[in-house]
Amino acid sequence: MDEIPVFVKGQDPDRDAWLTNFFTENHLSYEANSDKVASPEQLKFIIYLEDGEIYYPCSDALFKAILEKRADVLLISEYIAIWTRLEKLVRAVITDSYKQHYLLAILTNKYNHDIASKVKLPGRVEEGLLRIFTSISDIDRPLAVERETENSRADAFLRSETFEKAFNSPDSLRISADSTLSDIDLQLHLLRLGRLLRLSAIRAIWRQDKPPDMENLTTVMNKPLAAPELTWLSTWLADVIAGKRRPCILWVGGSSGEIVFDIAILRILMKIGIKVILAVKQDFYYYRVSFADLLEDPVLTSLLEDADIIADPGISKNALLSYLDSDNRLLVISDGTREPFNPLLTSVTYARAFKEADVVVYRNRDGRDTVSNHFQFTRDIISIIPTEDGELDILIKPHHPKAVRFSRATLRRMAENLIHTAEKEKESGKAVMFYSAIVGSIPGQFATAKEILRVFAEHLRSSVSDVLIINPGEHFVEGMDADDIMYMWEIFQRSGVIDIWRFQTMDDIIKSFDLMGKKVPPEWTGKDATYSTGCTKEMEIAVQVQKLYPEMQLIGPPYEKFQRRKEYGVGKLYDRTLAGSA
Repeated sequence: MDEIPVFVKGQDPDRDAWLTNFFTENHLSYEANSDKVASPEQLKFIIYLEDGEIYYPCSDALFKAILEKRADVLLISEYIAIWTRLEKLVRAVITDSYKQHYLLAILTNKYNHDIASKVKLPGRVEEGLLRIFTSISDIDRPLAVERETENSRADAFLRSETFEKAFNSPDSLRISADSTLSDIDLQLHLLRLGRLLRLSAIRAIWRQDKPPDMENLTTVMNKPLAAPELTWLSTWLADVIAGKRRPCILWVGGSSGEIVFDIAILRILMKIGIKVILAVKQDFYYYRVSFADLLEDPVLTSLLEDADIIADPGISKNALLSYLDSDNRLLVISDGTREPFNPLLTSVTYARAFKEADVVVYRNRDGRDTVSNHFQFTRDIISIIPTEDGELDILIKPHHPKAVRFSRATLRRMAENLIHTAEKEKESGKAVMFYSAIVGSIPGQFATAKEILRVFAEHLRSSVSDVLIINPGEHFVEGMDADDIMYMWEIFQRSGVIDIWRFQTMDDIIKSFDLMGKKVPPEWTGKDATYSTGCTKEMEIAVQVQKLYPEMQLIGPPYEKFQRRKEYGVGKLYDRTLAGSA
């Protein structure tokens, strides 16, 4: 295993500067590229990080070498491989000799510039070169004919009578006098999945005009999976079949040809009640399936005709859950990148899909270094990579033991418990007041915001009688992010139990600091609920709820002043943008 680099900020200014240079040179600094790089909160949807821990999307050995300024050997070999792939691509796709020479000259200049510092990650170098290539070549889908041909061959193979006969053969099914129906059911599913996975590793099926001899393929497809992986998969599937769990899988698809087998596998998983999200590349990356292929490749269009294809790169948690709760259980998204695997650059939609999944399956061989470094994920990971014909390299990486997950059922239950409490209080003659206030909208002021909420809520309780004050700050559970909080509270807010919905005013904040015996500090001066995007979204909900329950009273700043803030940062407890001024 690679030695894990230990890096602590604040001990060596030169090393700190070199690390900053590493992230800026690779355009992976959130502070410098907040419109493209995932925020620390969004990154934590995917990667579990201890306080102060720094994430890097590469192997531990490579990062350590870069940090110690001795990465030349490791990087140069990968850089050469990148240029070899790119030059081959240009010569294959660009037929005009002048344009080919012109494009190679531009790419050479960019390549030489990027590799000179010996600090740029191979994936970042390649992404920049491919972006230039697709932009200058004016080819919408490079290698589209080749990818479509491979998908067509794979699809024809799976539809053939010889495959159907071999696939549905009971050979390798082990039934004894002690076998139960549950045992047989589990065996059937494992056998089908194992056969498709092994066949997906035989590239000759889609790279040749005619597939290999079926007799040989049958021998390969009936080989059992290795024991450790089979044990994990058997236990997991047994729980699903027994109804102990109704999981969601995020399946990161592979290359052309292989993707057809991926979809066939996903259909089997869907039949046993598993919700499935299929992720592909956003933009061209050689033979990896991209989002454009879903819309233009006739085979993929047909295979995914009943799927929900989500083009929005920043879908909300509620919208994603709405898709997952629908009868159509297959969703298709892009990961937002043209790199093998880089959590720092994946889209909001991908990050949220990862967070909602129970298991994430990676089929891309190029991202294994990033998957297998020392960082642990927030979800269980299975990396399944085809090696030689019919052989699979399977890595199972359990989620970090400290990773906290709030399922939809848990969040609903928390909301329903609050609704039940409120209803009981209403039955006893009390009114219910919900207090919306700034919680995390001011960076670095989370603890102060909670104290302001606590103090003012106690002040309200001592000032009014027969009123149940619901203060969200008192119901915060460690590990919850803004997605979880907004989802849980919206269930409560739309329940109809609220009689008075009060939004924090500037006077409330002044009163709170006065009760604490303090003056209002500069960062809180002039603030009210309109400063918070969370409160802005809650005001939108409040206006909608009031139309259903006209007797509900709204107290606080006027609705118009809430229109400054348009979105809260993904997974954040503070806001990301201020769209304008009121």
